[in-house]
Amino acid sequence: MNKDPDLIHISSDSITANDPGLHITANDPGLQSRILAICYAVFAIFHIYTAFTGPLHPLMQRGLFICGAMTLAYWEMAISTNRKSATSILFVLFSLASFYVGQHVMVNGHLYMDIMHDLTGRDLAAATLAILLLLLATQRILGWALPVLTGLALIYYFYGYKLVSGLWQPPRVSTETALSMLYASTSGIFGFMADIGTSVIAVYVIFGALLMATGAGEVFVQVANRVAGRGAGGAGKVTVVTSALFGTVSGSAVANVMAVGSVTIPTMRRAGYSKAFAAGVEASASAGGQILPPIMGAGAFLMAELLNIPYIDVAKAATLPALLYFSLIFIAIHLYSKKYNLARSAMTKTPLDAEKSIPLIGSITVLIYLLVNNYTPTFAGATATLALLVLTIATRLGAALRSKEPNALVPVIVDTASKISGGLISGGKGLIMISVLLGCAGMLTAILGASGLGVKVSGQLINLSGNHVLLALIMSALLCIMLGMDVPTTASYILTASVAAPVLIQFDLPPLTVHLIIFYFAILSAITPPVCASVYAAATIARESFWKVAKNAMLIAGGVYFLPFMMVYRPALLLDGSAGQVVYASIMTYLALFCFASATIGFLVTRASRLVRFMLVINALLYFAPGSMYDAAACGMLLLLVVIQIKKRKHGMTQPLVYTNIIEGSDND
Repeated sequence: MNKDPDLIHISSDSITANDPGLHITANDPGLQSRILAICYAVFAIFHIYTAFTGPLHPLMQRGLFICGAMTLAYWEMAISTNRKSATSILFVLFSLASFYVGQHVMVNGHLYMDIMHDLTGRDLAAATLAILLLLLATQRILGWALPVLTGLALIYYFYGYKLVSGLWQPPRVSTETALSMLYASTSGIFGFMADIGTSVIAVYVIFGALLMATGAGEVFVQVANRVAGRGAGGAGKVTVVTSALFGTVSGSAVANVMAVGSVTIPTMRRAGYSKAFAAGVEASASAGGQILPPIMGAGAFLMAELLNIPYIDVAKAATLPALLYFSLIFIAIHLYSKKYNLARSAMTKTPLDAEKSIPLIGSITVLIYLLVNNYTPTFAGATATLALLVLTIATRLGAALRSKEPNALVPVIVDTASKISGGLISGGKGLIMISVLLGCAGMLTAILGASGLGVKVSGQLINLSGNHVLLALIMSALLCIMLGMDVPTTASYILTASVAAPVLIQFDLPPLTVHLIIFYFAILSAITPPVCASVYAAATIARESFWKVAKNAMLIAGGVYFLPFMMVYRPALLLDGSAGQVVYASIMTYLALFCFASATIGFLVTRASRLVRFMLVINALLYFAPGSMYDAAACGMLLLLVVIQIKKRKHGMTQPLVYTNIIEGSDND
């Protein structure tokens, strides 16, 4: 193995799933943990099965998805605590209660579909219990933000007519009507969000878990080393490619940082990067994985369903902005390595492992082919999952048979079964967070609609913007980042889209553009202080100040905060135009991002003065002004700045640099 410290080597065994709030692993020797692991695997297999055969009755399928997840979550919480403590017993009771409210809605689902059916006292009790259990499960798994928002919305919905007057007063609603909407219907908890979760998102969560379990992680790193492992800043660039590939599979910025960052951050440190900068690179690159096709994050599938368009249309539109996102981080790393004269590295010659790469490439190819040919995302994901399993078994058994070694087949069969079962367990665990998130978010969005609060907030946003699209975009961006500070990207996107999307669409912006803008800012909330979980995870790994890492992450990816605005002023970035328009818009946007990166890093050919950095920012903003005249002026100014910097370097007007620049702060090592 190549021992170059500027190259990253990760084995698939070093990659683990990181599910917030869930701490038991499949290796726990306890009997309960073994049974729970089997339940996770069965939960995953059920969703693959129904992806092929079609879902059950709506309330039966969604009830199993939400309440089944809560049952398993509370069971795991009970196991993870002292099993004889009162807390553990309480979690066991919560698990049984979750099972009860789930089977209750599944058994009575056909009655709830009858509009003439009146809820019984048992129905009302089950509905109340389900809401409380869901709020508590969400808090335990995702933190306080989303359940608190939902709790406040519930108070507003039930009692707002007493507490609020005037414009913001909601209509009076009876307890039975409210609980019926939230529990005993295909709205609220078991509404549209749960439907997309169980029919589409679940398949891709399981597919991603199986990819990682069967060795995709090692292939990703080998590919990253080949693509970006040599030249200036090789370690950082490998980190970007690796995190992008992991991110498109995991769909979670925090899980991405925890899985990849434990290896990439120390590797960047050995290559000469400061701790804060290395952690900032990992945090910003991991966040962007959710916008990289072909899989993207869960929010992309929700976007396709909300807009009622094929998922492949979302993936196509997101491709160019995603490439520009990672191009910006690449530029920042390259300029940083030039500024601090980091050692160059040679490209690794490690060959791709056929047993791991063939199933990965084959299944991804199947997925892309089916999506491009307008098959449903559910069928495409399930078929790709099946292809992955078949190719994994075939390649491993084929290699064992070709080895002609005695008794080689049995260990391979055992190892393959272990990896597949591990992937199914990990996939089932991954569904827990998605389930409670979508159940709680579905309840919140249903309340926003039923109470009229969403429409009222949208109207106020329009009034505050003064009918100026730029102000509306800025306010929507701030709202999205604020809502996303302590919730996953999917929740931030759902909440903001329900309020801000109608506002932006009234400015005659294409709906897909509007939702992509909101999705981008939901992703950027993962690296925006004061609450940014991916930055906190990276800072923990690097053992560096949270604020230093947050500052570096924002500066490394600073230009991306302007990229969503470019989607409005240069619609060709979303492939809305001719080939020439797409190329032209891409080049102009790339130059704008280059100016931002050069300004934040403080390097353009040579070290940039404060005046040059200020001029670079002004120059970058010129690219936002529509019109070829502004583009020509911006290109001319950039060329002039480059010429000035070249002359400055020729005359030796630079000094050796140490780690005291604004970009990374002091390094105390």
